[in-house]
Amino acid sequence: MKPLSSSKSAVLAGIFMALAAAKPALASLILTQAGTDLGFTLSTFVSGYNAQYGPLSQGIAPNGQVITGSLLNQRIYVFNDVDNQNLASAVASVPYTCESANCNFSMTTAGGQVYGAQASGGIFYRFASNGTFTPIPNLQAAGLRGYFGMWGNPVNGHLIASSNLGLVDIDPVAGSFRVINAGLFPDGVSVSPDGTTAYLAIGVGVQAYSIATGALLNSFALGGGPDGTGVISGGPLDGRVVSNNNNGTVVLLDPTKAVSDPLRSIVIATGGTRGDFVSPDTTNGTLFLSQNEQVARLSCGPGCSIGAPPVLTPEPATSALIGGGLFALLLMRRRSAV
Repeated sequence: MKPLSSSKSAVLAGIFMALAAAKPALASLILTQAGTDLGFTLSTFVSGYNAQYGPLSQGIAPNGQVITGSLLNQRIYVFNDVDNQNLASAVASVPYTCESANCNFSMTTAGGQVYGAQASGGIFYRFASNGTFTPIPNLQAAGLRGYFGMWGNPVNGHLIASSNLGLVDIDPVAGSFRVINAGLFPDGVSVSPDGTTAYLAIGVGVQAYSIATGALLNSFALGGGPDGTGVISGGPLDGRVVSNNNNGTVVLLDPTKAVSDPLRSIVIATGGTRGDFVSPDTTNGTLFLSQNEQVARLSCGPGCSIGAPPVLTPEPATSALIGGGLFALLLMRRRSAV
């Protein structure tokens, strides 16, 4: 895909801003009975967005706060990682200038840092905890620009991103990249917890590709306009894929089941406005679901994580053993000092 000219970018940016001025009807994303029965819970992280496209995605800063953006007023917001907030709850707000055709930021967390790029042609940036950002070295000079989705590889801290050069693997520390597949220009991008597979939202379905070779591994027709996806790790739903859809539904995909199996895809939430990208909360294993007017939070319950390796907490018996061991060690030291 050729980079857009500056004049085309300016025109398209104006169109997106005009769309943002229109306030769509609000809706409420709620779990279906199937979603509840499977152990999911759903809450509101931040509400109050009124743009045609609300916040595209989020990242977790090194201090544990959440960074996201807004196309409506071209600002980067920083929030504490708690539910039931609105835009006024932000602990920091940083203005930015449109530089692409769709100047909402796609973001992700990789190696404990937040990275992002404005959609349809933006530069790749690294974000500081206060929401300010600087270019990742070398990428702009190499002609690499963001396209839409991106995801942090949890194994090596790289970015797996949709770009103007195809699907790419970026080392943000070294400022280098490798083209995984030059023929892929997906919308949403996510990575399996083992770092081997990229799940891409393309057309009306989701496709799985090898990150190492760029080869197509599987294809899933879901309907509803799949956009952001996240792979579940741990628990009874291990390996299932969550899809946030443009038609306001959230679907759970079981890649192991046959196409004809009615349990291959299950609607676990409905009633949303327009589902877009998703982002993993790497601190607690929940998944942020972007909608027009809000960011929702989806949890799959204890012992599992969506979009990142499970957050491990010691079992009660393990904690007791650790506590007992520490007590014994302190007692031994006290006796030796006598």
